[in-house]
Amino acid sequence: MAGRSVPGTRLLALLGASGLVIQALSLAPRVSAQEVSALLVRASSANALLPHPEGFGLAGEVSAGDWLFGLDVVRHAEETRNPGRVCRAPGIACGVEEVTTSASLTGLRAALSRAFRLGPVLRLSAGAGVSFGAVSVTATGSSGRPAFLYVPNDGQLGWLGRVSMEIAPVPGFPLRLVGTYAAHWMAFRGCADPADPTSGDAFFCGNDVFQELMVGVGWDLAGVRGG
Repeated sequence: MAGRSVPGTRLLALLGASGLVIQALSLAPRVSAQEVSALLVRASSANALLPHPEGFGLAGEVSAGDWLFGLDVVRHAEETRNPGRVCRAPGIACGVEEVTTSASLTGLRAALSRAFRLGPVLRLSAGAGVSFGAVSVTATGSSGRPAFLYVPNDGQLGWLGRVSMEIAPVPGFPLRLVGTYAAHWMAFRGCADPADPTSGDAFFCGNDVFQELMVGVGWDLAGVRGG
């Protein structure tokens, strides 16, 4: 069920390094605002195990003039039921059963955006960035045996483009309503070896595009942003 193992500490290291980046940026004299947000996420893709995942995210952002630098941690997941291969041992005595699969994609994203302020209430932005994520899958057939899947254990790289809207509903108060649409390309590296009959069925191989809608609330830590 598992893919080839690569040290999984890289994601934790990247999270720690990203925290230091945000801290350093928040101390820079040109940084004019810092913001945190909590988000709900809905997505769609052509991936058979994550066709319509839902989840949540936490976002941090610093701005310098009209430029925004954001770091997001996003997790979306889905449970599906589809026919799949189940084996007594890897590649041995396999049969087709209904398989219940719980899959999730969790990752860190960094993006640079250009902001366009339309008065003191509305701000639009557009930008692009990169992501580093990890896949988790649990799949069990109706017999109770695990499904014959190949799941990558190492980090998965991606890139994204996004447009965002932010509204300050109460002038003079740091509450923000935020919404983001993102097209997120994932370059999955979970390709099974076709010459290895014990490697399993690969669902995270090659490129997949996730179209994501994120909505939530934010809080401007610097108080009221200037118009």
